Amino acid sequence: MNVNKKIFTIIISIVLSFMILAGCGSNADGASDSALAGAQISEGAATSLITVEVTYDTSDSYFDWKSQDYSTLDLSQGSKTITKSGIYELTGTLTEGSLVVNVDNSSDTGVVYLILNNASISSSTSAPIYVKDAEKVVLILEENTKNTIYQGADCVVNSEDEPSAAIFSKSDLTITGSGSLEVTSDFNDGITGKDSVKITDGTISIKSKNDAIVGKDILAVKKANITIEAGKDGMRSTNETDEGMGNIVIEDGTFTVNAGNDAIQAYGILQINGGTFNLTTGGGYSGIIKTSSDFGRGGKGDINFNPTGAADVEETDATEELQTETESQKCLKADGGILIENGSFKLSSYEDGVHSNGDIAINNGNFIIKSGDDAIHSDGNLEIADGTITIENSNEGIEGKNITLSGGTINITSSDDGLNVNDNAGILNITEGEIYVNCEGDGLDSNGSINMTGGTVYVDGPSNSGNGAIDYNSSFTISGGTLIATGSSGMAEAPDSGSSQPSILMYYSSAQAAGTTISIKDSGRNIVATYTPEKQYSSAVVSAPGLKTGQTYKIYSGDAEVVSFTISDIVTYLNESGITTNQSKGPGQERMGGGKRQIEQAPPALPQQ
Repeated sequence: MNVNKKIFTIIISIVLSFMILAGCGSNADGASDSALAGAQISEGAATSLITVEVTYDTSDSYFDWKSQDYSTLDLSQGSKTITKSGIYELTGTLTEGSLVVNVDNSSDTGVVYLILNNASISSSTSAPIYVKDAEKVVLILEENTKNTIYQGADCVVNSEDEPSAAIFSKSDLTITGSGSLEVTSDFNDGITGKDSVKITDGTISIKSKNDAIVGKDILAVKKANITIEAGKDGMRSTNETDEGMGNIVIEDGTFTVNAGNDAIQAYGILQINGGTFNLTTGGGYSGIIKTSSDFGRGGKGDINFNPTGAADVEETDATEELQTETESQKCLKADGGILIENGSFKLSSYEDGVHSNGDIAINNGNFIIKSGDDAIHSDGNLEIADGTITIENSNEGIEGKNITLSGGTINITSSDDGLNVNDNAGILNITEGEIYVNCEGDGLDSNGSINMTGGTVYVDGPSNSGNGAIDYNSSFTISGGTLIATGSSGMAEAPDSGSSQPSILMYYSSAQAAGTTISIKDSGRNIVATYTPEKQYSSAVVSAPGLKTGQTYKIYSGDAEVVSFTISDIVTYLNESGITTNQSKGPGQERMGGGKRQIEQAPPALPQQ
């Protein structure tokens, strides 16, 4: 990141933590799932993240309902209203009407089971399935059945904008069973729950004008095959007021989401323990890299939906600009934090691929990310402990207040910084892992410090002298691991003298061609460190366990010996003639130890007319 960018960027760091009240209620069948949505919390891998344990009742899974007492409702006979708990088999086609559940849960606390057995419901004026009141409703998709729900564009809602979805529930809602369900809403949302929404099985396809699946207190998926085409968000939680609520927890499943806005968005914590995710937002990565200022960073990205028509105002340049600034088009997003334990992710986003207003912890998983802005962005702390992360396109690859890399394989391609710590008191901490950065901005960039104790880091840095393969403002200490960072020489930096492992910074009198291998060999011609940059370079920083003070080494470009030198200091500066001093000084910069400070310069003289 260049100096002007650092001066004028405003860093907003939000680190959220959640407190969960004990005694959340019974988990027996029929108990309120919303009361259990945030229960059983323990500390997670990241410094302030927590793990959300979802309680699933026996009523959340398929059972042999045919062996129980049940009623069959033939939908072809017209709209139906259910007023007491029990098991109801739904068959036939209802072309213009609704199934309404209205059970007084103050006197009837039983579960309402709706068995969709090749059922089809469509309505142009209301929600085809409308749960007004009940303790809990379970939709069971019977095995080998195809069920369809359609809501027309002319739905009529009440003063509270209800029912605003094809399946609309004011009670806890669970979907299970191995059958299929197709939901279409030309009016607003596909499935909306005003308490908890849980999905434990099924093949579900949703096409919605706005959001596809909405849960308030929690949206939890244990297993499912879900395909979504959404005008706005794909999956989202909406409780932003109650502590410990508004979480999304996914344990397993297959998710294919094409969303106009965010693919998966949680107001609380977004926790993913496994699954396969193919997510596209805002039309996907467009091939044009933008910056955070183009998007209005960090907003929730939801323009309020008003189905009564009040929002149908004439669009002006101002309203279009407002929408551009407020709508969010990220793949994985959360206000409270993102915790990923495992999974396979293919993300193509108009904005950030993974974005949290809190912390991010990635403990495993396989990621392929194409992002129009940052690939992984945290307003708080960001930790990657394991996994394989391939960032094919990004503005900045990985950004956070503090970044800890303790394992895994990370491959970053960025048009700006590769790894960026954006807080003056922050630290980029590398302890293990294999990291490769190909950047046009700074490679390893910290507004604070860098500390490396292990791992392997290769940087194909910038070719322009306004950036460097390494850039830090406070200190860079290295005590272990292998670091090779190549790039331009105007802003080149090496680890500082506070390190315990020696480093060298080599300046070349002319640029070395892309594909020219740099090698360091000891007096016995053993290779201490070697790397073949993909881009041309005029400087190279190398630190490796094999470098020792008092020992003599040679640097090679390809097979040609460049220089021989003996290490006497923790940091050794070299050119083709041998040991020299720190030569790099960027425009408008003055070296102060390892860091930089800006010095005033007179404005350039204007050309005479």
